Order: sequence, then C-alpha cells, then structure tokens
Amino acid sequence: MLKSYDVTELRAGMKVGRAVKDIDGTTIIKSNVTLTSEMIDRLRGKNVFSVYIDVTPEDYTPVANNQEHLIDVEFLACYKNCFRATQNLYYGFANTGKLDKNELAELIRAENIAELCDDGAKSVTQIHNIKRDGDYVIHHALNVGILAGIMAHWLNYKSNQVGELVMAGLLSEIGKMKVSKAILNKTGKLDDEELAEVRKHVVFGYAMLLESPLKNLRNVLMGVLHHHERCDGSGYPSGLKGPKISDFGKIIAVLDIYDAMATNRSYAKRNSPFDIVKVLYGDVLAGKLDTLFGVVFMRNLLQALNGSWVGLSDGQRAKIVYIDDSRVTALPIVQTSKGDFIDLNRQSELKVDALLTANEV
Repeated sequence: MLKSYDVTELRAGMKVGRAVKDIDGTTIIKSNVTLTSEMIDRLRGKNVFSVYIDVTPEDYTPVANNQEHLIDVEFLACYKNCFRATQNLYYGFANTGKLDKNELAELIRAENIAELCDDGAKSVTQIHNIKRDGDYVIHHALNVGILAGIMAHWLNYKSNQVGELVMAGLLSEIGKMKVSKAILNKTGKLDDEELAEVRKHVVFGYAMLLESPLKNLRNVLMGVLHHHERCDGSGYPSGLKGPKISDFGKIIAVLDIYDAMATNRSYAKRNSPFDIVKVLYGDVLAGKLDTLFGVVFMRNLLQALNGSWVGLSDGQRAKIVYIDDSRVTALPIVQTSKGDFIDLNRQSELKVDALLTANEV
C-alpha cells in the first residue's frame, strides 16, 4: 500500500513506493529505493512537496499535521521572554531616563534575541503569525530587532556589526515612550498635529540615547535617527537624501516598513509577504528605499519562505515549493493540500493572502 508523506515526515529506512520527481519532471529518487538520511536532506533542498512511501507493513507514523514553518513552541517561549525584556528596557528608560546597558546586553545575547534571529525561515514566518498581545510599540521594536539580526547575517556582517544593527532595530521605537499613549493607540487616521507629534519619536529617541551608555555607538544612534528618512529626500525628520543617510538608517527603514505591514491590527489586516515585497520594490524603484539593502532583504526573504504554508485567495491551503530567485517580485509555485501544483505567476486571479498559523492549516 502506498501512502503520501510530507518531506518533513520522512525517516531513514522508509521505502519509496513511487519515483520522486522534481517540478520539471526529473527523477530524483527511483521507486523501491530505501531512504537514507542523506537522501532526505537532499530532498529538503529540492522542490518536492510529498513522497509516496510503501507502508506495507505500516511501520511508520507521520508527525502531526505538517506543522513546520508555523508557530514554534520554543520560538514562542523565547519571543515572550524577549518581549518582556524589551518592555522592561523601554518602560524603564521612559520612567528613569536611564538605559540599563547590562539589560540590553542580556537581551541580545545568544540565548535570547540572537536565538530568534538564528533561522531566517522560521523567524520571518513567526513574525507574521505571532499574536501581538500587549503594547504594539514593543512588539514592533522587537520584530525590527529580530529582522535586523537576520539582515545582518544576510549582509555577512561581523559579530560587532550584527550586535549594533540589532540594537538599532530594538531601539528604533524608544522615542515613542515620549509620545502620548492616546495618539499611539488611536485606531483612526491621525490628524496633522498628531502625525507631527508621532514623527518626533526619532528625534526623541536620538536625544535619549545621547544621554545613555550607547552615546558613542554612532551607527546605533544614526540608525534610530535616520530610519524614517528616504533616499529621495521625502522622509523625516531632516529630509535627507541618499548619500547623507546612514547605512543603518537605510536598513532599518526597510525592516520597519516590512514589520508594520506584516502585523494584524484592529484597523489594518495583515498582508502576505508577497504584497509587502511589491510595496518595498515600488519604493526602491521610486528612489525612496536604498536599492542594495532593499534587494538583499527582499531576495533573501522570499527564499526563506520556501516550505511555508499559505492561504490562497480562493480559500485553498497550499505549500510554497519554489520561488524563482532571479526576479525580486517573482511569485511562488505552490502545491495545494490536494496535491495540485499552481504557478501563481501565471494565475493573475489567484494570489497568496497570508502565511498560515498552525490553527489555520
């Protein structure tokens, strides 16, 4: 008897019941072959969704419900710890005017936020799916910090640069501790006066950090001050153009937009990563976002999503099996839960609505 197994459910010793083929029809593993760990590792790097296994006798039990790339229990526990630490850091700074450098160092060490940055594929999906209970500003700051750690690795930064970029991401919202909660929590559109007040947060944050133990970390300070500047001069607070904006400011600008669009709030539905990439790509083409950092982020982000489960606009559930990395705006090829392959680049009426949570699969 043949039974279909997700690639993540395969175990060494299983016997292939039907030839395994790549999406282009090339045979990867012939039928009647007994799987080894090396074969399974190779399959996970291919565009393969499932494998038919001979289960006579039925010696193997699949793992529960294809939960990879969804809400990860260990990740969630670490995230909650980091959220509390980030909140303590922010609120303590707001209440005392002092930044606890030891507390910050503890937050970004390996067991904490560095662990959340370790697996880009998992981290990006978790950011889309984690429920953001509590202070949105803290969630946003933490997520930008996580994305900064991932981006630093994609840029091949040295360890000290990684730490500084993570700090810049984590502290990018610190100035909002000086902005009225009523304005920050408003669900409707901000008026001009309220918007002007919110925009002061970058200057507030910069000024606060100048009085902190981080005052000599210029990259961190510039990242906080510049992350709402735009390369065409349309940003704030100073309307700087490309050459005058710090690299950290340019990087955090991309990450800030991404996380803001990934969230699911009372007045803003979460967007799929492909919708967000379209916006980012449009801003790159318009000269608002830095081309180098924007493209590095988008290209690596999309490749990190291979294997993720998504909800399609027609209600179907599907798994991403391939994304063409030669085009930044390429849409994925997916395989539905029924086993059908769909190239979304050729299906204009069909799109990815969102990455799915465990409860939605």
